[in-house]
Amino acid sequence: MDLYIGNDLKDVENAVSEFCEKEFDQEYLQRLEDEHKYPIGLYEKIGELGFIGVGFSEDIGGSGYGALGHVVAVTEMCRRLPGMGMALSLGYIPGFVVDIYGNREQREKYVRPMIEGKYISAISVTEPDSGSDIGSLQTRMEDKKDHFIVNGSKVFTTNAGYADFYTLLAKDESGLTTVLFDKDLIGKNGPKRFEINDLGRKMGINTTTSGELVFTDFAIPKDYVIGQRGKGMKTVLNGFELGRIVIAAQAFGSMLYGYEKAVDYAKKRKQFGRPIIKFQSIEHELVDMYVEIEQCRNLLYKAAWLYDRKDPESKKFSSMVKLAIPECAIRILNQSVDILGGYGYMRDQGLEGALRDIRITSIYEGTSKIQKIAVAKLLY
Repeated sequence: MDLYIGNDLKDVENAVSEFCEKEFDQEYLQRLEDEHKYPIGLYEKIGELGFIGVGFSEDIGGSGYGALGHVVAVTEMCRRLPGMGMALSLGYIPGFVVDIYGNREQREKYVRPMIEGKYISAISVTEPDSGSDIGSLQTRMEDKKDHFIVNGSKVFTTNAGYADFYTLLAKDESGLTTVLFDKDLIGKNGPKRFEINDLGRKMGINTTTSGELVFTDFAIPKDYVIGQRGKGMKTVLNGFELGRIVIAAQAFGSMLYGYEKAVDYAKKRKQFGRPIIKFQSIEHELVDMYVEIEQCRNLLYKAAWLYDRKDPESKKFSSMVKLAIPECAIRILNQSVDILGGYGYMRDQGLEGALRDIRITSIYEGTSKIQKIAVAKLLY
C-alpha cells in the first residue's frame, strides 16, 4: 500500500515506464552527450503523451496531479535512464515560476506550449559574482516608460541557446524583479544587444547547455513582468520550492536505477562458485541501500503532498528533500559502482554516467549548504 500515490498516479507511473522501456536507449543518450545535443524529439513525445503536464493544472492543459504528479513522472524517467530523465525534465522545471506567478496571458503563451512539448524553458538567476547570495545580483533594469533596458550578465543558464523563453531576475528601482523574454524579443533587439556563450562540457548532463547570457541595452516591455515589481526574489524562491522537490525526484529515480542494477548484477555475478549476493557483505550493503531508498521515498512523497496542500511545512520539507535525497543518491550510486567493480566503472554499464549526472542535484537551485541554512531558519 502506498500512503500518497493512488491508482490514477500508478497508471501514470506505468505509462511512463512503458514509454521509457521503448524509447530510452543508453547508446542514443551517449551519442547526444558526445555531440552536446538536447533530446528534442523525446521531449516533444513526452509532451504529446501528457507526461510533462501530469503535475500542471487542468486550466492550462495539464492533468492536475500537482507536485506528486511531477514526482511520479520524473522519478520513473530517471529510474529508467538518469541522464535522459534529467535532460527531459530540465526542459520544463525552469517554467515553474511562470506557471505559478504568470498572468493568464503569460501562462497561455508560454506554459501551455511547454506542457505540449513545443517549448523549452530556461531561468537566469546566477551571475559570475553572485550565486547563493541572490540579493547581490548586478544585472540592472532601467525604467523607460513602457519598457526596461537591461544590462548585465548571467551564467549557468540551463538550456541557453535553444530555450524558447527565459525567466530573468534583475534589479530595478523597486528592488529585484522577475521578467520574461523570448526568442521574438531576442530577434527584435538584435545580435549586438544579446549574446549567448555556451560554457562548454560539464561533469554531467551534457545533453543540456549551460550558458552565459550577456545583455547590452536589451529592451523588455513592462508587460513581460512576472508577478509584482520588487518582489522578484519571492517569485523565484517560491518557484524553486516546487523545483527542489522535482529535482529531488531526479535524484530519487537515479538511486533506484543504481540499486536495481546492483541487485541484478549481484544475482548473476558468481565468485567462488556462488552469486555474490549470497556473500553477507554484499547482501548487507544492498539491505542498507534499500532501507535508505525507502526513507527517501517517504520523505519525497510527503514533501510533494505537503506542497499540494499548501501546508506551511512545505517550505521546510522542500529544502529537506533537496538536501537529503541528492546526497543519498550520490552515495548509493557510488555503492552500486563498487558492487559491479570494474564493470561499474565502464561507460557502457551506465552507472558512471548516472553518477556524474546526478552530482549536479546537490548544487543547482540551492546547494546542500544553502538548504541546511533554510531548514535551520524554519526550525529554530
